[in-house]
Amino acid sequence: MIRRHILTGALALAASTVLSGCGSEAERRVFPVEVSATLPTGANERGWTVTLESAHASVGPVRFFEGRVLLSRFDWYSLIGGTAHAHPGHYVPGDALGEVLTTSTVDLLTGATLGDASAVTGEYGSMELTLAAPTAATDAQGVLSGHAVRLKGTARNTDGGTVRFDAVVDLPSPVAGVRFEKSLGMEAGRVRIAVDLGKWLGRIDFATAADPDADGVYTFPAGSQAQNALVRGVEDTTTYVVTWVEGAAQ
Repeated sequence: MIRRHILTGALALAASTVLSGCGSEAERRVFPVEVSATLPTGANERGWTVTLESAHASVGPVRFFEGRVLLSRFDWYSLIGGTAHAHPGHYVPGDALGEVLTTSTVDLLTGATLGDASAVTGEYGSMELTLAAPTAATDAQGVLSGHAVRLKGTARNTDGGTVRFDAVVDLPSPVAGVRFEKSLGMEAGRVRIAVDLGKWLGRIDFATAADPDADGVYTFPAGSQAQNALVRGVEDTTTYVVTWVEGAAQ
C-alpha cells in the first residue's frame, strides 16, 4: 500500500511494528537534519560569475520516504542553449519514514541544524523539502522580507557588465523527489542537505534584471528570464544533495 501521509500514526507504533510493504521490523529513532550550501564556482551558463553577499531560505517541513527516484526525464531547456539537467521521472513516494515539522530561516552561507527528525529505521529512497513562506516567528529578523528564498550579491560577465541584485523566490509546492538512498538502522549519524547555489544561479542572464533602486540594486521582474531561471534552479531536485554523515554531531 502506498502511503504518503505524515508520520503521526506511524511513529506512534511500537518498535516491533512491521511497516506495510517493508517485510521487516522497524524501530523508532531520531536523527538531526542540517542544511548547508556550496557556492558557485566559475561562470554560469550565460557567462556571469556570481559573488553572493547573502543567501537565506525558509526551510521546513522536511519529510523522508521509501520511494526511490528514477532520473529519466530529459530537460528540454538544453535545446535552447542551456545545459541538460537530470530530473525525476517516474516517482512514487511510498511509505513515510521520517520528518522534521519545524520551519526555520536558514543562512545558507553558514549552514544550520533544522532539528531532529522523528523517524523509523528502514530503506530510505527520497526526501521532500518545503521552502515555505516565513512568518514573523520563523523570520524574526525579517531577512526574507516575506519570501521563501532571498539571494543578494553581484554578478559580472565577460564583457565587463556588473549587476548588483536582490532576488526572491516563492514556490507553490514542496520540492518532491529529492534523491536520498540509505539503509538506515540505529547507527549514530545525521542527514546533511547541501544546496548547490551554483545550480540555483546557473541559468540566469543577469542582463534581464530590472528596476534598480536608488542604490543601484536590481530585482528580477516577474516573467523575466532571470526570475524564471532562478525559480527553475530552486525547483531542480538535483540542486539538493542529501547524504548521511556517520557519527555523533560535533
